Amino acid sequence: MIPKANFICSRGTVDGVYPPLLLAIQSRRIGANSMIFFTFDGINAIHKEKSKKLKYFPQGILGVVPGVPSMAAKAMVKMAENKAQVPAPADLFEMAICEGVKFFACKMSMDMMDLKKEDLIEGVEITDAENFMRIALKSEVNMFM
Repeated sequence: MIPKANFICSRGTVDGVYPPLLLAIQSRRIGANSMIFFTFDGINAIHKEKSKKLKYFPQGILGVVPGVPSMAAKAMVKMAENKAQVPAPADLFEMAICEGVKFFACKMSMDMMDLKKEDLIEGVEITDAENFMRIALKSEVNMFM
């Protein structure tokens, strides 16, 4: 039987998308079926427009200074690329799709935010919490990021 690994992404920020993307890709590479369930602000990571503007909110007062989260996101991505040889989130999304990672958007979050399937990047399926739980209960790994 092929193992299954599921990751929940609830934050649409640079530091919110790196962990589930990296773990889902690595899960596929070792032979597991892998999916990421995007909910609440995590939906922004798979939104066609908002995914291009992910931010990083530094701790403390700097996180609320206008412009800093955008600059900090660019610095974080550059640091990941240069020091850890980890691609930018947009490239990781493409890699994940090529590797066979499945993306699911939370129906409740979609409804709350008045989003349509057309608002999301290609390949995202919409599902509800009940279906996610059916999948999760048959899986070896479930992680909330």
